[in-house]
Amino acid sequence: MKQITNQNNFVYLFFSLIIFLFSAAVVVEFPDGLGEDIFSAVTVLMLLVSIKSLKTERSWTGAVYALIAVFVIFTVFGKFVDHKVTVYLILITLLIFFIGSFSNAAKQVLFVGDIDGNKIIGSLSLYILLGLIWTMIYLLLLAMDPSAFSGIEAANWQQGFARVAYYSFVTLTTLGYGDVLPTNHVAEFFVYMEAIIGVFYMAIIVSSLISLRLSAMQDEKQGK
Repeated sequence: MKQITNQNNFVYLFFSLIIFLFSAAVVVEFPDGLGEDIFSAVTVLMLLVSIKSLKTERSWTGAVYALIAVFVIFTVFGKFVDHKVTVYLILITLLIFFIGSFSNAAKQVLFVGDIDGNKIIGSLSLYILLGLIWTMIYLLLLAMDPSAFSGIEAANWQQGFARVAYYSFVTLTTLGYGDVLPTNHVAEFFVYMEAIIGVFYMAIIVSSLISLRLSAMQDEKQGK
């Protein structure tokens, strides 16, 4: 395994997020209980990889370790005690992590150093983190009201994660297939806010990064 540096750190973050999403998609194929345990283990690994890949200040590193501890404690506790408060705490823990990771990654992608291939991959990671932030918001809405979305069957958060993540990214990219729909005004608010942010991100952030990268490559060829 290559050492994680500022030239490849977002590659590790990107693939850890992809593996995390893929594990959520296959978790339903395992027998009850085993799939959830595997997904929880993959989640912890993803959190650990983020610590190494983001290379942020000690305060955020310590915060992620604390979030991992909270996640593990309440995940284990939730296996023995079926209580909604436990689910809320797990989902809020992951929401805090994704928001914090987005903030820290955005600083490195947008405000530090020249635009290179690693930064382009970092911008993709930011896009995935946006989708995951809204995934956690939707899961929280479903935990509070299982009928908040039509087309999503009530289940524990691990079993429902893939379906909710699918809807989140469909909304973020403004595809809007219509197989899942919000059924109350609060859910509708978060849905259209995600769509607005998704359009803004693609139109402004990614296009600006690619333009800067192409400009830098042209300057290099001209020997500036």
